Amino acid sequence: MNNPTLVNLLGFNAIWFGLILLGNFFIPIAAVMLLLHLYYQADKNELVLILIVAGVGVLLDSTLIYFGIFVFPDSAQLPFWLITLWFCFAATVRHSLGFLANSKILQCLIGAIFAPLSYLAGAKFSVVYITPSFELSYLLLACLWGPLMVLIFAISGWLQIEEKNHVTQL
Repeated sequence: MNNPTLVNLLGFNAIWFGLILLGNFFIPIAAVMLLLHLYYQADKNELVLILIVAGVGVLLDSTLIYFGIFVFPDSAQLPFWLITLWFCFAATVRHSLGFLANSKILQCLIGAIFAPLSYLAGAKFSVVYITPSFELSYLLLACLWGPLMVLIFAISGWLQIEEKNHVTQL
């Protein structure tokens, strides 16, 4: 395929379904796909962005577990497949989600609308139990994810500015 944005989008969706349906068994495939992404599509600071976004995401989901909002059937902590999913999601920020880069309103709306749906879909597959009602869960996740998406894109933009400043100083 000659469209890297489409490849990134399709790859992430394949990873999402693979990790949701197969859990930890799919991690090696997701890891290979992420490494291929880094090899073919990454700019110099893509790995830094991925590490920061994954770290923030793991912290967020771990906090939701701590407060009893998320309960995973086979684990009292964040499962490895979900940590892997955070790394793979982070690889979409500058690529298949790159169209959001210039609009904080769209970042917030997309985060608030679609991210909660991802978690609720996971709950439908019984890979996570979300303790509040559907409506309250959606509202809570929307309130967290709207600003989180803005933060993620702010970090991405800051890293790109830092890279440009570094290049011009050389």
